[in-house]
Amino acid sequence: MQELLNASFEKLKTKNEQAFNEFYSAAETGSCKKGEVLIPVNSICRKLYIIESGIIKQFRYKEDGSEHITWFGFEDDLVTAYTSFVTQKPSLEGAEVIEDIKYTAISRDTCYTLAAKYHAMETFFREMLEIYYITADERLFFLQALTAKQKYSYIQKHHPEFIQRLPQKELSSFLGITRETLSRIRKYS
Repeated sequence: MQELLNASFEKLKTKNEQAFNEFYSAAETGSCKKGEVLIPVNSICRKLYIIESGIIKQFRYKEDGSEHITWFGFEDDLVTAYTSFVTQKPSLEGAEVIEDIKYTAISRDTCYTLAAKYHAMETFFREMLEIYYITADERLFFLQALTAKQKYSYIQKHHPEFIQRLPQKELSSFLGITRETLSRIRKYS
């Protein structure tokens, strides 16, 4: 996702530098510490976040109240509660910081205003949401179709940063297995 997002920014800058500059002047920077919630569950998500440094986990709550991690955001990743961002209804998904982050954020209102003003901006936002969809599609297949061992092999190949940087507790939760099972899989991989 990171390469696609960076390529979209470069295309925007090339196509319409004024739109690119307005985007960046409207964007705000911020930071959050480990344990802070960036996007609360049951709130309306009004921003797109681009992670500059650190790690964030996206999650939902199961019926029993336990947390289910749906994905992680690293440097240069786009993070939002997509359904809430689009519909402006309370989000079922939240985002919590697991390694201090710095981010750039842009409001939904600004996104829509710039998209109405500049065709290049509209294309840029469409491309960003396409990237988000591609990642969601990957997640869906990954979480539903693979065994725990296959998931671990997949992330070793496609997302080694998960193994290198995530706490074992978070990684095992994401894979839907116990820490002990994760340790056994790691031992034989």
